[in-house]
Amino acid sequence: MKIASKKAFLIGTIVSGAILLFSPIFLPAETPPGAKTSLQWSGYGQVQYDSFQERTDTFRWRRARLSLKAKTSNGLQLKIQIDPTRAPSLIDLDLSLALSSLAVVHVGQFKVPFSLENLTSSSRLDTINRARTVELLCPGQDNKAKGRDIGISVSGEWLKVKYSLGLFNGAGINCKDDNDQKDIAGRFVFEPTSSLALGYSFYRGTIGSSEEVFQEKKRRNDLEAQLRTGRFFVRGEWIWGSTGEKKAEGAYILGGYELVSDKALFIFRLDKVDPDKSSPIDDFKVTTFGLTWFLGKKSKLQINYEIHQEKEIKVDNNVFLTQLQIGF
Repeated sequence: MKIASKKAFLIGTIVSGAILLFSPIFLPAETPPGAKTSLQWSGYGQVQYDSFQERTDTFRWRRARLSLKAKTSNGLQLKIQIDPTRAPSLIDLDLSLALSSLAVVHVGQFKVPFSLENLTSSSRLDTINRARTVELLCPGQDNKAKGRDIGISVSGEWLKVKYSLGLFNGAGINCKDDNDQKDIAGRFVFEPTSSLALGYSFYRGTIGSSEEVFQEKKRRNDLEAQLRTGRFFVRGEWIWGSTGEKKAEGAYILGGYELVSDKALFIFRLDKVDPDKSSPIDDFKVTTFGLTWFLGKKSKLQINYEIHQEKEIKVDNNVFLTQLQIGF
């Protein structure tokens, strides 16, 4: 049996077992036979101004998202999200079935369960840009797929542990797989208290089309931690792994303080990445200072200043960013 078949069989067994174990057939009925359906529209738009040291300053659309959720009282849910400013515009097509709090099955196109910041909605980021560590090393971000892929996953919560385990194409969004291998991703988060969370993510996959003579193994690991106390919070991640023979790693730490509760936030982030550990000159770090004014539940104004520092080749690429988000 091929490795891909073994992976598919393993994930299929887990998903099937969860469905059998937690399906309503074996659980007490909590809803009447005629399930009710609720619809929820939401969305947001982001307009950004970029001021560079040696490039043209510009206004631009950053994102525009429209999302529809259809949910039934018996645990079925459909989420569709589009971005009309991009092509292709389909972001999410997530069909899910909540069997219980222990097991929710997802099928479709959705976020790969890897990295805390990757799984944070772009509308809820504390900074305008994601950490370069996440953008360059996180599966689904490193191939410009907005952190997403097509596949199937099971997620749930038991005691103080949240988990998610999935099988994905690994080729990105809105496209078929380009090889016979399927990629496995998983994330586990332990929350001993309401203010502390510790997590680990992994990714094991293959890149390269079936027609290519050489295919490379893609391996990623992630450790995450976050702590909140009063108006102060801090979180960080360390991602490391390899693509073929090339090894890479990166880490960031972000701290924030609410200057005015639910109104104004100050943030600081230090982000360091080494995309190729065999090269002595390509690692760099980005330091970000930022202020956020919350204009409503889903609306805000953010100002960030990014200081980019390269190890060998010095470039004047610091940038001042301003972003206005309006959401509903």
